[in-house]
Formats: sequence, structure tokens, C-alpha cells
Amino acid sequence: MNGKDSRRVLARTIAAKLLAEPDRRSHWLEVTAAYLMDHNMDEDVDLVVNDIAHELFEQGGHLLVSVSSARALSDTTREELTNMLKQATGAKHVELAELRDPYLLGGLIARTPDATIDASVRTKLKQLASIR
Repeated sequence: MNGKDSRRVLARTIAAKLLAEPDRRSHWLEVTAAYLMDHNMDEDVDLVVNDIAHELFEQGGHLLVSVSSARALSDTTREELTNMLKQATGAKHVELAELRDPYLLGGLIARTPDATIDASVRTKLKQLASIR
């Protein structure tokens, strides 16, 4: 079995455990970390996390979204973003992991396991500048 196959099997298994036993979430995350270390897969952590996030969506309609913004999101923005993502993806549940990025001028960048939504001011300014 190659690394990509074992990552997918691991992701599928862990996602199923996380959905079946939400009260034991930290236990299953610790088990996953130990597995990655024992199998010298520590360099694949980002890939495995992305694979697990994708499996959580596939198996249970749970969408994990990393949102970077210059300032904390307002409740209104958070709600609008969550509703938009539910509508666009068909997800039943959307969980936002909010990160502040001082390099963003404004707006936000939302990353899902399968796509990126770049609504940052910098990107909009670049788009404006490219219009001739």
C-alpha cells in the first residue's frame, strides 16, 4: 500500500470514529497523531488533516473551513459565510476555524478541503489593476 492509499484509509477511519464518537474527539486526534509519528508520516500531517476534513464532509456533511481575516469576524459575517458555504456545498454543518492574518488589508480568505474563496481586499485590488 502506498502512502496516498494509507492516508485515505486512515482519514476514512478517523473521520468515521470522530462522527460516531464526538465525545472522544480528543482521544481519536491523539491516536491519529501517535499513528503518524509511529509510521514516520509526520511530514504528511497537513495532507492527512485535509484528507480527514474531506472525509468528514463526505461521511457526515461536516465542512471544516479555515478563515483568515485581518480582524475578528462579526457575528453577521460569520453567519452569512456559514449560510453561503452550506448552500454552495450542501454541508449540514459548517465549522469555522478563524485565524487573524495581519498581512491581509481587509476581507477574508476561506479554505475548505477542496477549494479556496479569496474575498480579500488585496485580491480585489489586483483584479481591478488587471482590467484594461
